[in-house]
Amino acid sequence: MRDAFRFFWRYVLPVVVILWVGWFFYEKLSKADNWQAYVSFHPEWFVLSGLLYLGAHAIWASFSITLLRNQGAVVSATTGLRAYFVSQFGKYVPGKVWVLAIRVGMLGKIGISRTAVGITAFYESITAMSAGALVTAVILWQVFEEVPIVKGISAWWVTPFALAPIGLVGLNRFINRVSRWINGAKAKQYPRVKLHLAVRGLLQGSLGWLLLGLGLWACMKGLGIDFPLDSQIWLRLVALNAIAYVIGFLAVFTTAGGGIREGALQIVLAMELIRVLQFDRGSADAIAVIVAVALRLSWTTMEILAAATIWFYHRWTHPKEPILLPESPTPIPSPNLEGVKP
Repeated sequence: MRDAFRFFWRYVLPVVVILWVGWFFYEKLSKADNWQAYVSFHPEWFVLSGLLYLGAHAIWASFSITLLRNQGAVVSATTGLRAYFVSQFGKYVPGKVWVLAIRVGMLGKIGISRTAVGITAFYESITAMSAGALVTAVILWQVFEEVPIVKGISAWWVTPFALAPIGLVGLNRFINRVSRWINGAKAKQYPRVKLHLAVRGLLQGSLGWLLLGLGLWACMKGLGIDFPLDSQIWLRLVALNAIAYVIGFLAVFTTAGGGIREGALQIVLAMELIRVLQFDRGSADAIAVIVAVALRLSWTTMEILAAATIWFYHRWTHPKEPILLPESPTPIPSPNLEGVKP
């Protein structure tokens, strides 16, 4: 029974979701008559979108390095960035556990335990997503007044998830105290994340989401969509992208939120296209599909290039030490017996 459930969770459910989202997208494209007239290709904007995506992840990666060093790790910036970007490919396995496993495997010799590495990796991931929820909650309060896209949505719905890192700090301390109370002074203590680091992570992560909002706008410009940009529209795009991204993150049964994130982004972005550019419903749905797919492709491509670049740069700057074989002993010279009588 357990094997059957595992097979369904890992293989059947992700395929069903992808097929359903694919059919959903096909219907949106087939019902639109003239969406091709709005779309053209401008690669320079896709490059900018990808660079903004990398900038956001670099901010999150720097927080990961800060957490590691706070635990006493001896880790350079290039080593931390290499482990972060390479481990991101673990999210393409359902469950997203491989992100933690890869990072623990790559950072196994930095002076701290594997448990500490795993906890910091988990905490960094949760903090980044919680920062997205925090940004969304703030924007829902301040920007989305009387906007149909969030009609009936309360910012309080996402606030608990936004404050999850702070709650985890308290939970960690509670578990350690209970362990000491039960097992005494020699009880096992789990690595702790300090409260000020939790607050810093939320603020630092929020900067990354601001960049991702600009990345979404740049992607639309890359498709030739003349979408305006001002402070309020920027914040709307930040919130829309964060909503879709976090929903995809929570869909642990899919690879990197594949299909779920794109479907959520298509729904909310189509409403924004109707509101800002006055598109008809069919064209807005179709263009939102194209944007969602193009955004995934451009960001994933840039992620692959960044991981490969950092990997080879690290190998070049930190070459493996050669294997040193023991030197053969120096032979002892034979005594000169010439002229010596036996």
